[in-house]
Amino acid sequence: MATREEILERLKKVMDPELGQSIVDLGMVKQVELDGQLAKVRIDVTIEACPLKDQIRREVTEAVTSVDASLKVQLTMGAMTAAELDMLKRRLGEQRSAAIGSGQPASSGTEGKITGDAGGINRLKKKVPHVIAVGSGKGGVGKSSVTAQLACALVREGHPTGILDADITGPSIARIFGATDRPLVKEDEKDVMIPVSTQAGVNVLSMNLLLSDEKSPVIWRGPLINGAIRQLYANAAWEGCEFLLIDMPPGTSDATLTIYQSLPLDGVVIVTTPQSLVGMIVAKSIKMAQSLRIKVLGLVENLAYVQVPERKDPYYVFGPLKGQAAADDFKVPYWGALAMDPAVAEACDKGQIHTVDNPQFREFAKQLVAAVSKVAVKV
Repeated sequence: MATREEILERLKKVMDPELGQSIVDLGMVKQVELDGQLAKVRIDVTIEACPLKDQIRREVTEAVTSVDASLKVQLTMGAMTAAELDMLKRRLGEQRSAAIGSGQPASSGTEGKITGDAGGINRLKKKVPHVIAVGSGKGGVGKSSVTAQLACALVREGHPTGILDADITGPSIARIFGATDRPLVKEDEKDVMIPVSTQAGVNVLSMNLLLSDEKSPVIWRGPLINGAIRQLYANAAWEGCEFLLIDMPPGTSDATLTIYQSLPLDGVVIVTTPQSLVGMIVAKSIKMAQSLRIKVLGLVENLAYVQVPERKDPYYVFGPLKGQAAADDFKVPYWGALAMDPAVAEACDKGQIHTVDNPQFREFAKQLVAAVSKVAVKV
């Protein structure tokens, strides 16, 4: 009959993928109890949103059953308290602590996977024909809903498409598509996640799909956020998509810089609204992309007007449209203006964005396909 001591000995061989040390030595094993043929095990990983939690779960289960194949495993996964994590970081030192939450294996020589530091600027290997960022420079302009509708339109036009939700601290793509399943891991490659399929035919990966509670905040500093972005791209099976859209975080700071410098982008689509304040901030976003030699493929003016049934002409809530003038100033293509549509908001709230089929997005999809074709010819 298996003993608690035997199970602990096997668990010593399970390594934390990021830190390269035994989970027993790291203090992650909180409970090992035997109740007949039932082994009750509790493992507290470093952080709730640990991107390699599923790998640890699988290896712990394998370690326990290797003692006695007839054992049933009741495994509970939790997270260290702030005090425990702080103590661990003090013991590991600053350099090794930086790996926590990066999703980066402690050592890996596999091409295309993360092997450098999480915030590095080395360009990752291209995994799909076209990688397109969708950014805004400012939150609240409907960037995620534009990303989602553009992805749906690309699929309708016959282009397999995925979305990487790179807004780590404010992810919304999973909710918009009604995705709730945790990403699976490839059997032959333990650290490669499989993007979650949706009713829209769009495969998605979002930080919310890695949390046990989607309302849990991701309170991370820059290096961890940068590492998560890189892992959601490099350690995921995006192959098979023709287009991969990157739903960008707002702003022009560290996370945006990581995307522009690390991911093999073909270009960026910029989303704005007619407000002068937004226009000023979006101008910064366009200049940032151009300064880093990221081609601006199109400018979309979202939430531009309301079409009131009683009125023939649209009602421009934020004043006259400014998108065309901004596009002309920066010499970038202006794709057009989008109305405020309650149906879009309702579909996003219900996770049914696939039920919305705005003909404008079909045109946007065609313009995007044409734009990347021109980029490919120039390269």
